[in-house]
Amino acid sequence: MDTTPIVARLRVIANSVNALRELGEAPLEEFAATFFLHAAAERGFQVAIQSALDIGAILLSEAGTDIPTEYRDIFPKLAEIGVLSQPLAARLVAMAKFRNVLVHLYLEIDVERLYQYIQHHLDDFEAFSRCVSEYLVRQQTPKPGAAS
Repeated sequence: MDTTPIVARLRVIANSVNALRELGEAPLEEFAATFFLHAAAERGFQVAIQSALDIGAILLSEAGTDIPTEYRDIFPKLAEIGVLSQPLAARLVAMAKFRNVLVHLYLEIDVERLYQYIQHHLDDFEAFSRCVSEYLVRQQTPKPGAAS
């Protein structure tokens, strides 16, 4: 498996999470009142979530599994093939739904909710990246008894 596109997207997730952490250092009042801060956060989340979804689609394709037609169904499928735990997959489903709000319902974004995501959900991206990295290592490790 060529991991280049996956590694590139893991890097995008890491960079987005770092930027989001910096944005989250602002107090809620400043964050909500400063268009630049919440606009940058919206984009950071959108890119991080989309990168995770892209990675999921790549892994499902490589595993020979059908790629779901709905973004929110990618993460549970990753749990089915052993990439993610069920609890993490469930949390990431909420992120996929949030991505849809960011992309399609951008007039209805609740800045306080966005701020809460920054404060409480960035670790899910790091857990996702860790699970993907561990899965890739497992996939590249020869199975006992496999012909070389």
